[in-house]
Amino acid sequence: MTFLLTRYRLTRPLDMKDYARLGNLSTVYGIRSLDVDGDHLLVEYDASRLHEAEVLSAVRKAGIPAAPLQPIPPGGFDHTGEFKDFAWPVEGLSPVNAKG
Repeated sequence: MTFLLTRYRLTRPLDMKDYARLGNLSTVYGIRSLDVDGDHLLVEYDASRLHEAEVLSAVRKAGIPAAPLQPIPPGGFDHTGEFKDFAWPVEGLSPVNAKG
């Protein structure tokens, strides 16, 4: 297991309903802990089970107003929550990319 800690910026202060949603978010498989530090949300997660973009997607689905501090690298869910597989080459010398 590989545990990572990621930090998201809260776009507005949390209210009591948001804290209740954080309780529900802690049941997501792979998320180990949640902490609010001022205007940041810290999420510890198991990177062997989740990609950082999946963590952000779960946070947003829970209704928590969070934004990443840096763009999330390709290879999973993008900022909209849509899955995109960037691991497959889309240009270059691969025969798959050759124009017939």
